[in-house]
Amino acid sequence: MKVQAPFGFVTGCHAGDKFLVQATLASMKHYCPDVPICLTVDGSFDVSDLEKEYDLIVLRVGELPSEEMRKLMCGDYRAKLAAMWEGPFERYIWLDSDAIVWGDFTSQVRTDLDFQIF
Repeated sequence: MKVQAPFGFVTGCHAGDKFLVQATLASMKHYCPDVPICLTVDGSFDVSDLEKEYDLIVLRVGELPSEEMRKLMCGDYRAKLAAMWEGPFERYIWLDSDAIVWGDFTSQVRTDLDFQIF
């Protein structure tokens, strides 16, 4: 996937937690409406409703260009790592599908670090 923005949010889901990720997406859009969001999808289920409602960039793990990466990540906890190699942002904040954003904390993101825990 081509880099589309210098910074964004990334979250992921599989069919079993799609209902959870909607709350995560809603909180992201509410508090940080200008931050683009990539949804990493592990599986072939429909997320078009989420894509439309939250203006998402969808990254499907099963459609990664590398067959080796698809085999390694599909159906596994490692699916969230797809955004590291094929995601649309130079830097991003990963939020689990059950996380809720409670305010705009993007001013606290340090660009001098490779990894930051909030």
